[in-house]
Amino acid sequence: MTGITQVFAPLGARVRLFALVVGMSFVAAPGVFAQDGVTDKVAPEIENRSDALDVPFVPSTTAVLDAMFEFTKPTRGDYVIDLGSGDGRIVIYAAKQFGARGHGMDLNEGLVAVANNRAKRAGVGDRARFYVRDLFKEDVSGASLVTMYLLPEVVLQLRPKLFRELKPGTRIASHDYHMGNWRFDAAKVVDGATRGEESIVYYWKVPARVAGTWKWTVSYPAYFEGAREYTGLVRQQYQDIEGRVEHDLQPMRIHDAKMDGAKIAFSITGEMDERIVRHDYAGTVDGNRITGTVTMSGGVQPSSFPWQARRTQADN
Repeated sequence: MTGITQVFAPLGARVRLFALVVGMSFVAAPGVFAQDGVTDKVAPEIENRSDALDVPFVPSTTAVLDAMFEFTKPTRGDYVIDLGSGDGRIVIYAAKQFGARGHGMDLNEGLVAVANNRAKRAGVGDRARFYVRDLFKEDVSGASLVTMYLLPEVVLQLRPKLFRELKPGTRIASHDYHMGNWRFDAAKVVDGATRGEESIVYYWKVPARVAGTWKWTVSYPAYFEGAREYTGLVRQQYQDIEGRVEHDLQPMRIHDAKMDGAKIAFSITGEMDERIVRHDYAGTVDGNRITGTVTMSGGVQPSSFPWQARRTQADN
């Protein structure tokens, strides 16, 4: 399924694809865009064209969007890419309310024309643009915020693309449907958000890709002679990481690991020169390098040292 704006779910449940977007909050009746006293209606023939594409136009609700923006916290520096942009209200509101820039896309040429016209009338035509494009073919690497209201199978189809293309730290929110084994970072139930029914908003922050083999050297002048060499073997499932670190041929299991965008933290505990020592690593990932600090504790007095790791082999 490609180029989706809104989709009919099985058993007639109406869902809307609106993705990669910065926040908004509005109150509008179905098919109506209301902002600063300007009210427009999507003509029936334009709305029917979406029905013919099996992607019916369904305006967004305030409660779900407010929950999404509570998680994603939009700022002036965000770039919006709204996949399935409909009448353009999301990108236009983001541009007017938060000063963001961005663009939207939709398969319905009529809705795209409406959206571009409304952006000009709202005075943000230079910051909010709309195009007829396919969401699966669109490059999303420039987005800093992502929201989705998709059928479950479409969300899962998009999952590898979002993980592969989005920069570490990009925020994602999804209405009702999760991303399977990409564990959410937070979630919220929204009462009465859609047709009086309960909705769910899921939230993720895109992690850096760190799977592979890493090597580093650390000097501990207070306790151990010379530099110690380490090899880290890291496995990753989105923001969840595990693996081991080899030191003097003795493996230490990675524990208490955490990814937060480009930030990484993990610990290892093992024997060094007849002392049981805990290492707490914290740093920032930049491609194939990590720069930060390591803190030793346990069988030694707590001490912190610079830490820089280099990835020698990346795993997919």
